Amino acid sequence: MLIDRPHPAPRKAKRSAVEIEEERAWVRFYRQVGDAGIAAEVLTQLDADAQARHDHLALYLSCRESIRAQKARTQRNKRIGQFVRQACRVLVAEPLRALRLKTSRTIELLVECLPETRREPAAAKVRQLRRDADVAQAHASFDPKAPRPPSADTAAALAPAAARTA
Repeated sequence: MLIDRPHPAPRKAKRSAVEIEEERAWVRFYRQVGDAGIAAEVLTQLDADAQARHDHLALYLSCRESIRAQKARTQRNKRIGQFVRQACRVLVAEPLRALRLKTSRTIELLVECLPETRREPAAAKVRQLRRDADVAQAHASFDPKAPRPPSADTAAALAPAAARTA
């Protein structure tokens, strides 16, 4: 028995190599639309050509969704960063600052608690003696850098040497 077919199956028209490559490029765009950079470029091209946007409406909508998701990720990352900065400030920086302030106050308190220093009577006597002219002259005589007047023994030793040279 023969199978009756009222109409033969429609044949697909042969596509050119350019059309095939164009179709492959669109398929690649569909796969790569998750990348926000590529999605933005595809969206720019589709916005420029209304016919292409009509033909590839799913790609256009996928690009819009991808860009929206990227913006949402960026906003979420900003919020997380703000939270981490605030947490570090509250948990680390503020306690350290408070500790530093309390430590300086504690040190000031400890210094005030120390007993008063007694004035040493010998130090006052030394200052008084340094102002005395006789003591200052005696002190200067012990200074090795100060010029000394020749003594009698030194003058006798120098006289014969000076006579020989003259």
